[in-house]
Amino acid sequence: MRFRGRYIAIALLVFVAAAFASCITETSISNKEREKISLAAWIRLNKPELEENYQEEGGYYVEVLEWGGDEAITPTENELGNAPIMEQDTCWVYYNIVGRDMNGRVCLTRDGSLADLCGTFSYSTHYVPFFNYAGSNNQGLLEGTYLAMRHEITLGEEYRAKLGKSEPFYLRRGSKVRLYLPSSIAYGESGSSAEGGYEGQYSLDANRSMIMEIEVKSVIKNPSEKELDMVDAYIEGAAGWVQAEKAKREDEDDTAEDNTTSDSENEGTTTDKTDDDTLKGLYYRLGFNPKTSDMTSYRYVAPEKVGINNPYRDTKKYANIDDINRRINEILLERFGEGTTDLTDKTKVNTVNTINVWYVLRFMDGYVLDTNIKEVRELVFDDQSGTESVYQYRHADSNPDSEKPASIAAWYYAIPYMHHGAYGEIVTTSAYAYGSVGITGSTTTDTTTTTTPEMAYNNYYNYYNYYNNYYYGYNNYYNYYNYNYFASPSTDSETVTTTTISTEVLPYTPLVFTIFVEEE
Repeated sequence: MRFRGRYIAIALLVFVAAAFASCITETSISNKEREKISLAAWIRLNKPELEENYQEEGGYYVEVLEWGGDEAITPTENELGNAPIMEQDTCWVYYNIVGRDMNGRVCLTRDGSLADLCGTFSYSTHYVPFFNYAGSNNQGLLEGTYLAMRHEITLGEEYRAKLGKSEPFYLRRGSKVRLYLPSSIAYGESGSSAEGGYEGQYSLDANRSMIMEIEVKSVIKNPSEKELDMVDAYIEGAAGWVQAEKAKREDEDDTAEDNTTSDSENEGTTTDKTDDDTLKGLYYRLGFNPKTSDMTSYRYVAPEKVGINNPYRDTKKYANIDDINRRINEILLERFGEGTTDLTDKTKVNTVNTINVWYVLRFMDGYVLDTNIKEVRELVFDDQSGTESVYQYRHADSNPDSEKPASIAAWYYAIPYMHHGAYGEIVTTSAYAYGSVGITGSTTTDTTTTTTPEMAYNNYYNYYNYYNNYYYGYNNYYNYYNYNYFASPSTDSETVTTTTISTEVLPYTPLVFTIFVEEE
């Protein structure tokens, strides 16, 4: 009987194992369903308190880090204050994100301090909150982010009690959550390999669940109005700014006739024009002097006005942006001097000819986005390549009405008022720059192999000494063999890998140019 019972038990075990194997290989279970089961098992093992925070739509879990809406903020005509995002049919959101794989390894981040810890920090990256449309229709948000922003978040009773909250939970200003997302509402079959300096230590493989932290910094209705407010704040009280006109200057003579008042008459004020004559959000200023300019004349402001006074406060030499820009002024003085004070028609640029321009392009918080001056590149981007190229501006090629204008519209409307041998400044909304799309940051890697004859000679010399010691007495044969085969300089080379990052420009981002125009 005991033997018989033992055989029965073994038979049952084999049957159960076979049945379990059959379930595992069942082709009717989709990859999406398998991942759902896997994510649920991970939550049960690592975050069991979140099981009751399961979101049916999307199949993800939510951990609340900051409830949000606690700060007393009075909504303005454009700023939505503490109102829930999902209540707005149309809105734009500033938010920080950090993406990790399920082992907690960083895959992407917009936090400069975290990027520094990960060893992925780049001086060419503008570490500020992401900015995206978050209205009722999804037009660019990651699906998991969209679901979290546009729906009430389900929280279990026990979890809610620990937070001491009884009201519904919606994402709003000040909210910070950690989302545990299946790949179907994250990066799916493509996976994620962030570019533009936002990379983490690792990339996210295809069809992998991920952990996404979201911190909502601000919610606004109209980004164009926000930009205009920022530009107005930038020029407010500052002398010399002139609002650009719609009239397009064809040449030097037309310019003198177009102006009803001279630039000197407008000194210290903005030109008073009607809406039909002027370009909203586009101003230029003449006679900038880097020697006498103090940093208050820059009037740099936090780009989103969302509590980020200096996004580089913890990242090496960017800890003091004012100091960086003072040093840039010193470079400008050394390269171009103080600039001419003769701002009359005889020095005004002739837009029929090619104009040589040097520039420094900044965001409104003082961060340098781009420059064609090598000393500034070395200072700001730690670029040791030593390369530079003067920008050859041709007005005819820069018409914004053409299919592919050679430069942004702000230059087309402002450069004709500049002077040879003098500095000028431009502040503009995105309407005359990179628009509602902006520029996506990217990272490219270039590997070059170069011949190094000096290294080849040293290698040969060392090998020759070795050969003389080892093959002493056979030098006629081996010397010929060694010299012609092993020590040819063409066989020695050095490989250099260069990583280049193009700086991201977010949608609806104002820009500030400092320009020097060469003598004609």
